[in-house]
Amino acid sequence: MNRLNPQRTTFIAVIIFVATCAAAAQTPPLYDPTAAQKTPTPLGPSNPVVRDGLFSIDVVASDKAGKPVSTLSPLDFTLFDNDRPVKIRTLHSSTAQSEPPPELILVLDAINLSPQQVTDAASAIEDFLHRNNGFLDSECFLYRLTRDGLFSSLRSTVNGNLLANELEQKRPQFAMWAADPLNPFDGGWISGMPQNQLSVRTLGSVAIHQREIPGRKIMVWIGPGWPVNGGYNSFYDFVELSTRLREARITVDSINVGLDALSRPDVEAPRSQKDMQPAKMALQAIVKQTGGLELDSSGDLARDIEACVEKERSFYTLTFNPPRTSTMDEYHSLRVEIAGDGLTIRAPLGYYNQPVYFDNPRPGVEKVTVAQVEELVHAHSGLLHKLQNLELVERLSTPRLDVLLKAIHSEKERQALTAAADLSLALPPPADEIANRPVPPLSEQRAILARTIDYLVNVIPKLPDFYALRNTVRFEEPEERDNESWKLPHQDPTLHFASGEHATVLYRNGNEEVDKKQKLNKRQVNRGSRVRDLQTWGTFGPILSFVLKAAATTPSTIQWKRWEHGQHGEVAVFSYRAITANVAPELTFCCLPQAGGTILYRNKADTYGEFSVDPETGSILRITINGDLDEERDPDVPIIRSQIMVEYGPQVLGGNTYICPQRSVDISRGRSLRRMHEWGMVFSQYGYFETMINDMSFGGYHKFGSESRILPGFEPTE
Repeated sequence: MNRLNPQRTTFIAVIIFVATCAAAAQTPPLYDPTAAQKTPTPLGPSNPVVRDGLFSIDVVASDKAGKPVSTLSPLDFTLFDNDRPVKIRTLHSSTAQSEPPPELILVLDAINLSPQQVTDAASAIEDFLHRNNGFLDSECFLYRLTRDGLFSSLRSTVNGNLLANELEQKRPQFAMWAADPLNPFDGGWISGMPQNQLSVRTLGSVAIHQREIPGRKIMVWIGPGWPVNGGYNSFYDFVELSTRLREARITVDSINVGLDALSRPDVEAPRSQKDMQPAKMALQAIVKQTGGLELDSSGDLARDIEACVEKERSFYTLTFNPPRTSTMDEYHSLRVEIAGDGLTIRAPLGYYNQPVYFDNPRPGVEKVTVAQVEELVHAHSGLLHKLQNLELVERLSTPRLDVLLKAIHSEKERQALTAAADLSLALPPPADEIANRPVPPLSEQRAILARTIDYLVNVIPKLPDFYALRNTVRFEEPEERDNESWKLPHQDPTLHFASGEHATVLYRNGNEEVDKKQKLNKRQVNRGSRVRDLQTWGTFGPILSFVLKAAATTPSTIQWKRWEHGQHGEVAVFSYRAITANVAPELTFCCLPQAGGTILYRNKADTYGEFSVDPETGSILRITINGDLDEERDPDVPIIRSQIMVEYGPQVLGGNTYICPQRSVDISRGRSLRRMHEWGMVFSQYGYFETMINDMSFGGYHKFGSESRILPGFEPTE
């Protein structure tokens, strides 16, 4: 197999921006274990900032008089998940200056009210919007459910007069969906089934429409609800509706206008299809499940709306992590308790947990050493299945990988072995690759680093103009099957060859260009289901600058690791950490589910890794960069593994020998995106975690022009 390389990286690891660096003219700092008063900081987050949990719930606390209480502290709250106390990751009060007021969503239900009631309700909404000269305290969205479809204001606004004018003039606001022209709704409020379908569809549509807007939302549904007899009886639909409302942080309040409620709510959420009853999909039941208010109209509807807003204005946002589960649609009850006499809580009653919320270990994987892999390859029996279901516990180096690839004749087996080796790039080497040599004195370590810094500052910037051939192989998991749910781990997580690419890389005047790309065996991506790509920028340009920046950091993050056997002699291996925003690289990931899966995720993640150097010349021969990513610490970050490895070796250019990139591997494990269709809406949803690998090899180096010169640290080739 030609070892190709990934779509996701930009170019050549020797091209680096080495602007000014104080370490260049100084003795390089190095961690000195004999001078340390305490053990060095372990690899991990550089600051103790507490991160939000994966889930958020909004809680309203009230005193005996029913007035909101806004003076509670985090220690006053206890959260129970299925009656077990769970850790509250963060607690935010709405009174904090950084917290915006909740968005107000007004829903005028024109299919469950009589024509006169619709007119009266619209007039009351207009009165509310015109109050205070039309200036609203928070952003407001207006939705109208009619027999023609669901319509919304074009955008949220604090201009109540603008929304009132839309309502008064009955402008054709933005149509979220239209009623079926072949089966129009032409009945009154007693018709039953059509009202039920359209009403529940409206709830789901509004939740999807609002889920990309940050912050809490208060939905005030004006109307008695809808008939439930003969209505929705789908557990799947209930779970989806509950999930979308939770994601959008919508609390549903209802104001019953002029009629008795159309159903007696069953507030106990269903745990399976067996528990599902149409009454559980009633408006009043959904109000209770979201922790909302149910009010009978006082006769002054505008004042009733204002009362809802006032009661919801002060609240607390709790974030927490759900427990890991292997069961789909697993219902969890929630209960919030607060310290203090006479205080009451209004909060969501539960949620549905899914296996996909966290990464899941792959079942049936055998952990093996490099020696065991070598035995498997030479045995040949059932090799493909074994290679696809193993995990290395130590690094399979490129030279040993090349030897094994020559012993394998099946292309699929070669690909499976390469993917397994790539995943081991950041592991320690086998014991037989570690040189039996004592740790050098601190003075010798500093001398090696001084030669390395001199190499980075004085040698690499003098590289001649050249071009090289880059071959790329991309490995990824197969696309999900049609019947796979977004809620479950991938049924087939084995890595397969996905595509290849040949490209010419140009390096001229310190700048890089990628030219003449040729795709090989590119697999068609089904954009209707899974949407994710592996793209990286700046991988090969600034990669070596991490060594410079780590060397210039005080206190130093560079530490001695070991001696290793290299292809051309023993090499010195150091570890490093980059833990500040101006040192860490920008981690990018495609894509977030917002805006249809088109927004790139960017983050300045801390990084750590190792680099191997020639102790005589200071030339860097290998470097790894690992993003400091922790799913437990940052559960809402869409990427949980990001690793880059680049290996260098001698190349002849214009009669002289230079150290140039030979191979690079880039690994990413992050959330897939699923394109969803629910209630007439199309949106993107996080799916299972999946791994992607870009494996690149470089060769065919040629220097532009005929001028040649000998650079420090390099020897002419005979």
